[in-house]
Amino acid sequence: TLEVSLRKVLALFAYLAITKQPHSRDALATLLWPETGQREARASLRRTLYRLNETLGEDLLITSADTVCLHPQVDLQIDVEQFLELSTPIDGPEQSGLEQWIAAADLYRDDFMAGFSLPDSPTFDDWQFFQREELRRRLAALLEKLAHAFQRHGDFDQAILCPALAATGYAQ
Repeated sequence: TLEVSLRKVLALFAYLAITKQPHSRDALATLLWPETGQREARASLRRTLYRLNETLGEDLLITSADTVCLHPQVDLQIDVEQFLELSTPIDGPEQSGLEQWIAAADLYRDDFMAGFSLPDSPTFDDWQFFQREELRRRLAALLEKLAHAFQRHGDFDQAILCPALAATGYAQ
């Protein structure tokens, strides 16, 4: 009996949820099992997809003989997606914009998939690294905008906190 790694299930789910597009089975197999042959990697992918369906429900994925993607109608609340949406630029220093930026900063609790890695999949780890760095960059830009907005509103105590948070990389 071959065991399906829960780490691979989580990695596959995260990758599909963040990229939000169909991926070929061959590409996913290579991403998650780069050191094995294509036949064995595809078999591992099939087992991982089965485990993902078993864990999260069969209506989560759309699969074909060649591709895999998350079902677009599945209602998932993904903190990364919410952070990106809330941290988009807002025209003018409106109070609602300030509240939106604060909500975005509050969502950032730790780095993307902090503490998670797939030591046997350097390509996945590279993807994860670049996601993490982009989110850190967005957080720093957001905190800089918040500092300026607080300064404009005369809330200097809050304005002073923002650069310190940006330097540590965490809003909370």
